[in-house]
Amino acid sequence: MRLRVAVVLLIACSVALVSAQKTRFGQGPPKAKDGVDYPIKIHVSGIHLRKDCSLGETSGTGYTTCNDMIYADAQLGGQKIELRGFQIWNPGHAILLVPADYQARLVKAPHPAGPNPIGTEYELLMPDRTIWRSTVTGISE
Repeated sequence: MRLRVAVVLLIACSVALVSAQKTRFGQGPPKAKDGVDYPIKIHVSGIHLRKDCSLGETSGTGYTTCNDMIYADAQLGGQKIELRGFQIWNPGHAILLVPADYQARLVKAPHPAGPNPIGTEYELLMPDRTIWRSTVTGISE
């Protein structure tokens, strides 16, 4: 009798633990909010997809994780920059970034305005009103 109670209790607890896990099969990219202005014009002239791999430590065993990153050659106010952001792989929806002109807004400037924009974060508005968040990772002449 006690064995049956223990088995039933074990099954009930395991079902509760399994169903408590959140499963996210993929979230779509964020949408632009109404009333938010995108006053900056950015021209994207080239796009590159690269892997970004990092080494981490867990309990003394090393592991490597890799993410798909988009690097975009762009022009902002006459200055050539490189933008970097995540590629969103979602079934039925890939980021719509192609060479073209985009509206953008400044999200974060890590230092006072100056000639070096590296580290500055922008949100680019895609044609379907989704947002691609990117960081300036390079500049050139």
